[in-house]
Amino acid sequence: MENCTKPAPSPSDYRKLMRRTRRALSDRQRHQAAQAAMRQLIKLDDLLPKGANIGFYLAGFGELPTDGIVGFCQRRGHQAYLPITTSEQPLSFAPIYGKLNQTPLKKHRLGMYEPVTKPILAAAQMDAIICPVVAVDMTGVRLGMGGGYYDRTFARTTDCLKVAWCYDFQIVPSLPRQPWDMAVDVIISDQRFIRR
Repeated sequence: MENCTKPAPSPSDYRKLMRRTRRALSDRQRHQAAQAAMRQLIKLDDLLPKGANIGFYLAGFGELPTDGIVGFCQRRGHQAYLPITTSEQPLSFAPIYGKLNQTPLKKHRLGMYEPVTKPILAAAQMDAIICPVVAVDMTGVRLGMGGGYYDRTFARTTDCLKVAWCYDFQIVPSLPRQPWDMAVDVIISDQRFIRR
């Protein structure tokens, strides 16, 4: 008898499937999922030092919204930072002062918005970095958009807590791991808080 198991989806297949699934969500569904994830985010506080530097990204491509992370940081006495991208380099981070919608931003060539605030800090100065994923598995292996920015950054930040921020449907049973892939320590979704 032939083995009828389907092969695991390729990274390209996962990227197509997850982007399509994210795009199908309504604004209301995104908002509700973000509110639920914020309730999970509170658990992260137990793993952080007081006055932590927390890097995160601006959701702009259908990812789980990140707007509430600034308020979380401010209420807990942490400093929020957004990433600055430079080709083939690890990310650096610029601070957010006040409300997110009052932070001066510029559009990056890849379509993301980046802050123009100072001082810019190296990723190694972050206590936690909350990153986007296309998919993530239970061992913390993440599939990103393919640019390698977070893998390069995480390779140089051994003491930084690496956190995946995603919809629960983006958590998959397993992903192939490449030699350069850097796993996350924590997965926060709209339904779960997973610490590896």
